[in-house]
Amino acid sequence: MNESLSCGAQKKVTSDSIYRINSISKNFASFSALAVENLAKARIDVPFELTLDSPVRQLLPQFRLPDKDWIDGGRDITLRMLASHSSGLSREGYSTDFNMVLATGKADAETIGAKWAAATPEGNIEYAAKTNLMFAPGQRAGYSNLGMSILASSVVNYYNKITGSNLNWSQLTMQQILSPLNMTHSFFGSIPDSLLPDVGVPGGPNWADLVVGLGYDPAAGMWSSANDLTKYLYNIWLRPDPLPLISLSQRRRALQPNVALPDGKQLVGPGWEIDLFEVPISADASALNKTYSAYGKAGDGGGWHSWIDVIPELGYGLVVLTQVSGSADYVSISPSALKSVAHQHLMPAFAEALTSQMEKRFAGWYGDGEDGGLITEEVAKNETNATSYAKLELEGQVLYLRELVVNGTSALEGLDRLGWTDDYQVRYFSTPAGVALTPAEGAAENDEFGPGTQVWRMMIPGLEFCDWFDFDGYLDNNAWPLVKIAFVESGNGIDLHYPPFDIILSRVKQ
Repeated sequence: MNESLSCGAQKKVTSDSIYRINSISKNFASFSALAVENLAKARIDVPFELTLDSPVRQLLPQFRLPDKDWIDGGRDITLRMLASHSSGLSREGYSTDFNMVLATGKADAETIGAKWAAATPEGNIEYAAKTNLMFAPGQRAGYSNLGMSILASSVVNYYNKITGSNLNWSQLTMQQILSPLNMTHSFFGSIPDSLLPDVGVPGGPNWADLVVGLGYDPAAGMWSSANDLTKYLYNIWLRPDPLPLISLSQRRRALQPNVALPDGKQLVGPGWEIDLFEVPISADASALNKTYSAYGKAGDGGGWHSWIDVIPELGYGLVVLTQVSGSADYVSISPSALKSVAHQHLMPAFAEALTSQMEKRFAGWYGDGEDGGLITEEVAKNETNATSYAKLELEGQVLYLRELVVNGTSALEGLDRLGWTDDYQVRYFSTPAGVALTPAEGAAENDEFGPGTQVWRMMIPGLEFCDWFDFDGYLDNNAWPLVKIAFVESGNGIDLHYPPFDIILSRVKQ
């Protein structure tokens, strides 16, 4: 989206139009830690491992704080705390002439712009050493541009040490992230001459000519386009097999909240502002809603406003880029409001599409029981057993195992019987509703059945939202969890494996 006039002349807006994305730079700063962690794994000569949980003092020996803060948790500040703004470091790495009592000095471009342009990584490290923390590390979240600068210095210092390089963080990010992602319209520093035609200038007061200093590039110095940001969101955070810049395990750990903001409506993760959205799971007005997490980052300042979002559970993302027009004929657009409206339409649509695909893929009857060969034969080899079958149905965007019968006996009732006594015979699994299924995603479990396998776990009804206790820890004689089933896909379709009963069921053609 755009609402700009550039230097008094209208410019055509395309997906390659370039905007200053300001604080979205912080998301790239956080990701740079993951990218360097991944690079280091391929080397055998690293002195120690870098992760989001590495202490800053180990990566950046010159990092210090006032003594009292250092002793009271400051020495244990980690990259994750910097990336999620929970370190306690001050918002900025400079002092200003503000005086609230005398009403002198303002937070405007004339004052702050010069500070940003002059910021250096070394100056920010020095400022942190003599400036009290805003709060005890880990106590809460408080926005910190200084923290992002310290994070970037830690990452690039580690990278230079293991590679023998002498790069600054902006150069590292261009070389190891933007270039591999083919983000040809993204950069730091001065605008390259070749990209000038794609850069629009806000019509009101703006920072189009401001070159942010190296110390603040990780906090707000990046320029990019919708096309480039889409490449980043898809290839790193959304596609099933991310590009080698990040591993699946890193992505799982990065897409997690670390801190809840005081309003209870927003969570914070490493590089992310996490909003929760409720989506109806059916047209029934009395039905419960399903909550989805949107991992986003805002960028505002100097005449530009932007937002990126990824919704991993639904597999889509958003890029919203705007700039001030300065014209009375244009209406102001708020990226945060626009993305919220977009999600109101897109989330139900993507959820419905995902539900339809899941139904086509897994729901239905499974029969023609065969023995798996793990234990004493339940079904004779080379024969099928008509008394063994399973029924799966999709309801409210959730896959349910309604029935699982082996040789005429309910396996779900067998699970319930494990806890029965003469006086207590409650049914958790063997109910008409059956049990909800959710992917387990354990690599070793999936590997037991070979390529094309997904292991799913049964969730005890009524505990879906806080399922601390389940039966995963109860194993059969072959060390297989009692509440796990495996779907194995092949050219012939999908088979359902239930190892505790050593049974394989084939999906009945629909």
